[in-house]
Amino acid sequence: MSDRAEANKKLILDYFDAWARGDSAEAEDFWAEDFVGFQAGHGVLAGYYRGRQAFHDGWIQRTLELTGGRWTVERAEVILAGEEGVVVIADEWMERDGKGRIDTEKLVVYTIRDGKILTCRMYDGDQGAIDDFYS
Repeated sequence: MSDRAEANKKLILDYFDAWARGDSAEAEDFWAEDFVGFQAGHGVLAGYYRGRQAFHDGWIQRTLELTGGRWTVERAEVILAGEEGVVVIADEWMERDGKGRIDTEKLVVYTIRDGKILTCRMYDGDQGAIDDFYS
């Protein structure tokens, strides 16, 4: 693995460590200023978020509101690390009043530029179940 691929892998693992500790401010510092997030599916969280604030408000804050803060990233396994980015399988769970708890394995594809996360594309293993959970 090249030095750059190793650095990208370390960056993403450090990023996930911040989420696992519940430190969203530290995690969001990993994003580039022109960050773009994408959530697959047809639910309320699905779509593109262009810019750090858009992703924070539209995906992160919305997830925390819908779950009452009961959203946890438990593990990230790097599947592929390269010169331009990293592919990860992330284990997460969320809980909602009236919906119970749902666990998901999420495929996340990151592109990285200048030591910052430029894009994040998220695909849940059972996207329909996630869409239903957030409806």
